[in-house]
Amino acid sequence: MRDFFGQQEQARRNTSRLVLLFICSVTVIVLAVYVAVTAGLFITQMFISQQNGWLIREFWDFERFLWVITVTVAIVASGSLYRTYQLRQGGGAAVAEMLGAKRLPANSDDPLLRRLLNVVEEMAIASGVPVPPVYLMQQSGINAFAAGFGRSDAVIAVTNGAVELLSRDELQGVIAHEFSHILNGDTRLKMSLMGLLFGITLISDAGIMLMTARNSSRHYGRGRGTHPAVIVVGFLIFLVGTIGAVFADMIKRAVSRQREFLADAAAVQFTRNPTGIAGALKVIGGYKAGSRIDHAASQQASHFFFGNAVKSWENRDWWATHPPLAERIRRLDPGFKGEFKPVDSASRSAFVMNEAVSAFAGGEGVPAGLTAGVDAVMASIGNPGGNELQQAQSLLARMPNRLATFAHDPFTARATMYALLLDSCSKIRTVQLRRLQQEADANVFREMLEIQPIVAKLSPELRLPLLEMLLPALKSLSVEQFNAFRSCISTLIRADRKIGLFEYMMQRMLMRHLYPAFLKSKPMKVHFDAAGEIADDVAEIITILIGNGSHLLPEKVFEAAMRIFIEEGRMPAMPKLGGDTLSVLDHALRKAERASPEIKRGLLKACVFTVLADGKTAVPEIELLRTIADALDAPMPQLRLSGLE
Repeated sequence: MRDFFGQQEQARRNTSRLVLLFICSVTVIVLAVYVAVTAGLFITQMFISQQNGWLIREFWDFERFLWVITVTVAIVASGSLYRTYQLRQGGGAAVAEMLGAKRLPANSDDPLLRRLLNVVEEMAIASGVPVPPVYLMQQSGINAFAAGFGRSDAVIAVTNGAVELLSRDELQGVIAHEFSHILNGDTRLKMSLMGLLFGITLISDAGIMLMTARNSSRHYGRGRGTHPAVIVVGFLIFLVGTIGAVFADMIKRAVSRQREFLADAAAVQFTRNPTGIAGALKVIGGYKAGSRIDHAASQQASHFFFGNAVKSWENRDWWATHPPLAERIRRLDPGFKGEFKPVDSASRSAFVMNEAVSAFAGGEGVPAGLTAGVDAVMASIGNPGGNELQQAQSLLARMPNRLATFAHDPFTARATMYALLLDSCSKIRTVQLRRLQQEADANVFREMLEIQPIVAKLSPELRLPLLEMLLPALKSLSVEQFNAFRSCISTLIRADRKIGLFEYMMQRMLMRHLYPAFLKSKPMKVHFDAAGEIADDVAEIITILIGNGSHLLPEKVFEAAMRIFIEEGRMPAMPKLGGDTLSVLDHALRKAERASPEIKRGLLKACVFTVLADGKTAVPEIELLRTIADALDAPMPQLRLSGLE
């Protein structure tokens, strides 16, 4: 299985193939539209007097072809660009809302919904992905999907059927499957697919418009109505458009099917529990409603779902967006005989509810340890395993209940974030509190004073998980609330007229994942494809990492780390940095953000080596490493604080 960066590179190639398939399909449609228009014009002559001198004698006419290609490409391109623009503005939330899903409040009291949110949080922290907003679809079918162009705008949506009828292990397998789509870049590909193929479907709409258009004509009676010739042309274009829609479906299904096998395998590796996702598939097979989604938009979004969202043609599994259930299960459970036991939804629902209530009553959390090494850490990026999941469960179990509750509400999430940024020095903290009281909402400020003593005692390794837990609630702020929140964050950080490493890390990660929810942002383009183009910047990043460690031979560590990044070519000397290292780091990270996935992999591997080279993993090193990984859009799981084994 490819590593995270290999998957990103594969996603880029898949996108290129998608564009090529799109161009081919548009070319075929243009030719088909030309044939339809020409045939329609030939038939039209039957309704028009030949005295007008307007006759079609030849099939091929270059001027006519130019008109057809111009109009057809304009319709397809405008539709594709419009839908892609809509999706980019709304991100994964746009798909969820299009399908009628409602965002879940992070502080829900429902034990089933709390279980769902808890599973999503575990998966996010275990994989190093910001906790995505969770949406609920009022559908009886057992299904789920992930959508978004990237980790910052990704969402997870789950149906009522999945929440009410799947055990925790089964639900965990489904969520792990959807996180795999996020980590492997599948959601970006599917979003692009939806945008591009929308334009193709507009051709049939154009045909319908022609057939239903009303006009007045001196050549066709005195009343107002649709000319028979226009109906003929419209009908032929509608047929072509229908064929185009089938073409679009074929592309969508071809892209979707193999990625489902990959996501199933990744979910097993993630949870180390093949019976979880296999069990969910078996429940779908024995459940009367299966995984069907009863919604008008389910057809165009069918490739997003965990299971078949639309009813396939009878005995036509080759036409479905997903592989057959039995085949998926056999890959996870070779002993499966292909027989699905009927699911009694009433008794199943009661069992799941009892499980959820008992779990929260007795508490959760499994002690975990993480044996870290460069290869192990790199392998876990975008591809977490059972150790990472157990580590996340352990961290969440250690999180104070009061903080977990505050993190799930937009009002108290702001108070928690403010408390995280209060300085340990009483003089600086006094200045921060005075300025914050002047700027912040009075009620938020009071909540912050209440939660501050708990945050002050928080274990250092829990600060990043807490930040990740705050993101969904903060994303639901209004624009006005976000602007005020951003101003208060800036005030707290600059109260002492300098920015510390923790403050820089918090602000950068926080705003990087919140900005797309409130401000228009363009996708980051690749500008650097060769390691030598950013070698000096990488040298600065490695040097800053070394400065935050306890290395006995820093020059040797620098040389070894740089050799990991750039195997051949000019080797930069270890730079001597001044006092403002964070400005240097920020400038270097802004360049690294625009590097290719292969260059990012080399950089991150060099950084991991640097952090682990002294045999210790201290809080500042972990926080700095996570900041670098986040800038590279690489989901890095949490490392434990101890010597390496």
